[in-house]
Amino acid sequence: MAHPSWDDSHTRRVSALTLLESVLLMGIGGLWCVGLLMIDRPLLAGINFAMAALGACLLVLLRRGQLRLATLLAVHLAPLAVAASCLFDNPPLGVPKATVLYFLPIAAGSYFAFQRDGLYLRIVLPILYLLAFVAFSLLPLAISDPTLLVPAEAAHVAAWVNTVLALIALVFTLGLMHADLTDRRGWEHDLGRAIARGEFRLAYQPQVDRNGHLVGAEALVRWHSPRRGNVPPGQFIPLAEETGQIVAIGDWVLRAACAQLAKWNAQPGTAHLTLSVNISVAQFLQPDFVRNVTDIVTRSGCDVSRLKLELTESMLAENMPDMAARMQALCDIGLVWALDDLGAGYSSLQALGQFPFAQIKLDQSFVRGLPADESSLRIVEAMISLADTLSLMSVAEGVETEEQFRCLVKAGCEAFQGYLFGRPMDIDSFDALIAPAPDAMARSVDGGSAPHAR
Repeated sequence: MAHPSWDDSHTRRVSALTLLESVLLMGIGGLWCVGLLMIDRPLLAGINFAMAALGACLLVLLRRGQLRLATLLAVHLAPLAVAASCLFDNPPLGVPKATVLYFLPIAAGSYFAFQRDGLYLRIVLPILYLLAFVAFSLLPLAISDPTLLVPAEAAHVAAWVNTVLALIALVFTLGLMHADLTDRRGWEHDLGRAIARGEFRLAYQPQVDRNGHLVGAEALVRWHSPRRGNVPPGQFIPLAEETGQIVAIGDWVLRAACAQLAKWNAQPGTAHLTLSVNISVAQFLQPDFVRNVTDIVTRSGCDVSRLKLELTESMLAENMPDMAARMQALCDIGLVWALDDLGAGYSSLQALGQFPFAQIKLDQSFVRGLPADESSLRIVEAMISLADTLSLMSVAEGVETEEQFRCLVKAGCEAFQGYLFGRPMDIDSFDALIAPAPDAMARSVDGGSAPHAR
């Protein structure tokens, strides 16, 4: 059985933290609202009612599966409610300020929930809440009008209740952070061990031309962990990118792909096949990237003109130094570059023309709507027309139905990849796909039943 990824576990912990915050907001806000109305403090009661309403809103969002929206609201609005309450937290001598303690779990929770986000959510907000904690603790910011404050008897109770609840929330948050860190370190350790022990394998997804003839494949990395089972790429690739281990994984994928391509080159029936390999940003940015790729290709003995390296469209927006020069250096030895997921990023057409691409791959999000979605159809036709104008080969990803296939053929697309022609498979299954007859796939597509379509 596959284990949940660090991402999955982290998401569940963030959900648990947001749930705790919603329960605390509803419980504290609701109870204090009733109590404050009983002692004729309508302004304070209104603030606590707003807290209870926020907690209820968070709970509804969580039940609807809108975790990110709920968490964003929690880290922005809950501190405002706490700050408003702090303005009325002016206890008598000998009673500590306790409302301010809620800023501590809020700051920790904000960092924990958004540790993979940008600077504002990950750093600025937690620091802001810590500064608020210091300011309300040390400075005389609370109002002094006794008609607006909680009576002395109630202030003692409020101080104890708020202290206990704030500490519970802080301990709970720190516990989640510790569990998250331990879990992440476990995944990082297993990932590093997988590289050393050779636990990765390549899967090959067929690519066909408009006649359904097999023309190549895309090499996709798969990880079978002895402890965690089969780990989907969507679970370990993001972690590998964050930790830098993606470079070692990418180098292994390239070596394994080139070795397989060399085997195909040596056989008359498979010498025409191409093999596409994805290149990560971290891998591309390595100072010795060009030399490393050249060495791998040379040592494998494969036909470099049959090897395609794919860069995602988002990489064009990175404005990486010497990107075009690096690509051209590998083009000079015969290697082919492909632009993956065209339409999913924000690259400009001008940027596309600045790099030596020979192929573009249409993002599957546009293919999915074909042929019924007129908007998707027009976008696909425009991208294929763009490819023709720039003398680039067009490949459609995510082709799952014959209707999509025929629509793309009519639009002028040249090559196709998707479940209609085969899911990613091991090399034995891929070789079996080739072995029976060169035209077997073409006949199956024409006859309406592509192999491995389901």
